[in-house]
Formats: sequence, structure tokens, C-alpha cells
Amino acid sequence: MIPFLTLIVFVLLPLDLDRKVQDALGIFLCIAIMWTFESLPLPVTALLVPVLLTLFGVFPAAQALEPFADPIVFLMIGGLIMAEAFHRNGLDRRLAYSMVLRADGNRDRTLFYLMGAAAFLSMWISNTAAVAILIPVVLGITARLKDVGKHVTARMLLGVGIGSAAGGMMTVTGSAPNAIASGLLAQEISFTFLDWMMVGVPMGLVLLISAWFLLTRLFPSKGERLEVGELRHDLKKMGRLNGGERRTLMVFVPTVVLWIIGANIANWFDLPASFMSAAVVALAASVALFIVRAIDWENARSISWDVFLIIGSGLALGEALVFSGAAQWLADGLQNALLGAQLIMVLLVVATVTVVITNFISNTATAAMFIPILLGLSRALGMSPQLLVLTCGLCVSLCFITPIGTPPITLIYSTKRVSRRDLAKAGIVISVPSILVICLFLLGLDTFGLF
Repeated sequence: MIPFLTLIVFVLLPLDLDRKVQDALGIFLCIAIMWTFESLPLPVTALLVPVLLTLFGVFPAAQALEPFADPIVFLMIGGLIMAEAFHRNGLDRRLAYSMVLRADGNRDRTLFYLMGAAAFLSMWISNTAAVAILIPVVLGITARLKDVGKHVTARMLLGVGIGSAAGGMMTVTGSAPNAIASGLLAQEISFTFLDWMMVGVPMGLVLLISAWFLLTRLFPSKGERLEVGELRHDLKKMGRLNGGERRTLMVFVPTVVLWIIGANIANWFDLPASFMSAAVVALAASVALFIVRAIDWENARSISWDVFLIIGSGLALGEALVFSGAAQWLADGLQNALLGAQLIMVLLVVATVTVVITNFISNTATAAMFIPILLGLSRALGMSPQLLVLTCGLCVSLCFITPIGTPPITLIYSTKRVSRRDLAKAGIVISVPSILVICLFLLGLDTFGLF
């Protein structure tokens, strides 16, 4: 009841605001409270967004529902169907086993390869799925060591969680917040799948390497080599690539190529530019996976379809804040607070606020609430919208300080092998330099006119 009472009280307050601005802010506040405290499940709250926007006259019904059919939603549909094909055919397990075995039992190298496997999987499938695959691998390895200390298991599990966050940064399909950020940016400027990768891949790699280095120092591990014989046996039992794996790769490889250079190919062959858009390529790949029988509909039904409602509601709420003028009003307030501050300070404030918020509420909700305001702030400060939106879009992945920021970290914490203290220690030590690197990198791109 509290979110709705807040909405009613706010819209009835005698504020010196345009009616649409006040109504949009009231809806934003109501939804923010519901997302923060999960008064209702996130997908149910998502369904409420177009209802409230229509009820209060911010948008007509058609316009309130339009963001649920945004191209970025269909890009995520294709990404999740591809992920399900990976999982059903065993490609994810094959990759995980192969990466870990490359370390040949060396403890620090095993940590690095586990993180690398988590990162690669998280570029194309959900972070939660990647972590769920690798947790049994970690527990299986450490269970076979006689004198294994608690830090060995903790650092491996933390490495998997942080590696998945690094991979999730790298592509639009890596996480729902990326999809929201990319979708809102694409409404302001020309912004493609490749544009995200050009920023996300370097930052994801920096996070991956720096996190590995810091974890080996925070949780030093010396002793016997890790026992990986059973993993080697499991991989050998899998044999060569089976038919399903080959068919999945047959679709996956050209899909990635088209996501990256599809626009150029369209130009070379004089095809409509939209035909090679990331969303259309994703849908075509999804159909291809069914045609080659790499996946069937029974498999696809297990996909978390609710994520599309959350993405659509985030886009709808963002559009409402911009259309009504509420985002600009909030941005003007932020502009006054940051008046005279150096650009690097503005970025650091945005990054720090993002990381603090996203460690206590869903990172998807954080992106949906914060990015529309940053678009308004970009206009108010006369800067490229990419600068602030990407600062938030990348920093929202740094949600591994608390157990509740994101489902992968919750999964890791639920194993009871990682304490809150260890999680907070590793999370803070890794997040602080990551914030600084992200801000400096984006500032450098802006300084050299690459935005």
C-alpha cells in the first residue's frame, strides 16, 4: 500500500510543477519504491507501468505499450534463445571444463580460466545461467582437496561471480541493464551493437584482469595442485562435438559476425539497413536454431520471459519521464547541484551513486530509474548522452558488494562458502578502482571526440 499512498499524496501536493511532470514523477516514485522493496514481483510491477501512465494521462495506451515492442526487447529474445541452445546442447559445460583444464591444476591459473569462462558465457547467455553452470565445477574441484582452506573456495566463487559481471558488460545481450541503456541511447543518437562492444569489451577485460589480480592478493592460496582428473574424465566422456553442439555453433558464429559488422554487409550488398539490425539478426538466428533443430519449443518455454516485461517497462518509464519533461526537471536539479564541477567529478558522482544503488536493488531497476534522468542531465550540461549513460550502464554491473544486488551473487552467497565480510571486502576493493578506470576511459573517449 505504501507505494500507492506515496503516488496519491505526491500527485495531490500543491507543487509548482506542470501537471504531466508531477504525475510522471509520482509514478516514477511509486515504481521505484516497488522495485526497491519488491512489494510485488518485478515482472508484475513492470505490467503496472503502462497502466499508471495511461491512467494519469501521461501517454495514450498505444504509446505506453510501444516500448514493450522496442527492437532491444527482440534482441534480448534472440540472445536468450541462443543461450538456451548453448545450455541444452552442452556447449556451456564443454567450454567451462575446457577452460578449467587448461590451467592443469595451477591454483591461480585455474581462477583466471574460471573467470574467463564465466565472462565469455555471460557475453551471450544470462549471468545467472553462467554462474549456475560454474558453481558445481568450483565445488567439485575444491571438494577433492584434502587441506583446502575456506579462502580457496571463496575466491573461486567470487571470481566466477565477478567474471560474469565483466562478461555482462561486454555486449548488449550481456545483461538487461545493457539492453535498457542501449535502447534509450538509440532513441537519442545512432547507437549499435558494435558501438556498445567498442566500450564494453575493453572495460570488461580490464575488470576481469584487475579482479583476478586483486583476488589472488586478497585470498592467497598455496598448496597442492588442484585435482581436475574427474573433470578431465567428464570432458572425455562428452566426446567430440555432438550434432546439437555443431548446429548451435553453425548459427551462433554467423550471428555474432552479423551483430558486429551487419551494417557494413548491408551497405556492400545494397540491402535495407534495418534488415541487418541487431534485433532482426537475433530473430533470424532464433528461427534458424529451430529450423536446424538445435532447440525445440519445449526448451524455449523454460526461458525467463519475464525479463522482457522488465526491459519494456524500463523503456516505457524512461520515455514517460522524457516526454513529460520530468527527466529534464530532475536533470536541472542535478545540474544546479553539480554546477561548476569538473567533468571527471560529474562522472565519478554518477558512477558512485550507481554502484551504491545497484548493490541494494536490482541492477535492471537501477538502470531503468537512473538512465532517463542522466539523458536529461546530458542535455542540460550540453554533453554527449553516451558519456553519462555509459558511465551508469557499465557501473551498474559492479553489483558484487552485497548478496542482493544481482541473482548471480545471491546464488554464490547461498552456497554458504562466501561470507558477507569476504564479499564486501572483495567487492569494495575491486569496485573502487573499476569506477575510476571506467570514468577515465569514457572521459578519454569524449576528449578525443570519439563520442
